[in-house]
Amino acid sequence: MRLFIGIALPPSLSQLLAQAAHTLIPTEGQQRPRITWTRPENMHITLSFLGQVDPARLDHIQRSLAAIHAPKLHLQLNGSGSFPKAGILHAQIKPSPSLLNLAEQVFQSMETCGFPRERRPYTPHITLARSKEPIRIPPHKADNPAFQQSFTAHELRLYESITRPEGAHYEVKAAFPLL
Repeated sequence: MRLFIGIALPPSLSQLLAQAAHTLIPTEGQQRPRITWTRPENMHITLSFLGQVDPARLDHIQRSLAAIHAPKLHLQLNGSGSFPKAGILHAQIKPSPSLLNLAEQVFQSMETCGFPRERRPYTPHITLARSKEPIRIPPHKADNPAFQQSFTAHELRLYESITRPEGAHYEVKAAFPLL
């Protein structure tokens, strides 16, 4: 099973971001890259990607995540951007101390389960689209008010990513309340 740990978005915010994402890519004057848009129900903030995991490890992962104690998070979107080389269009999340603290707790928890810590610094974001080609956002497109929203996260989730012909589907394996 392919697993990751993340924070779900309110459905209304996911819908708003899905609509706003389409305004970021030029529709004329340039060749538009071939893009796979993230479906609203799949939008989330990844805290840790575990990859392929033996199902026998699931119980240990869940116990480790259940031991995390963190408050509800008040999260603020902080514009849009891209990781051009990776071909990812995203909504930026302001890296608040509480979010970074939760991410650190998740990293430490997963290290105790035998998962190596990612080498890159943690960059909180919501993936809006992917492309096999670089994606760049024209500067005048990046200031859409949809990318300045805020919301409260009430739980941490363990997801399984299931590949289907119509695209990825994320199934919640377990949820852990933020107090």
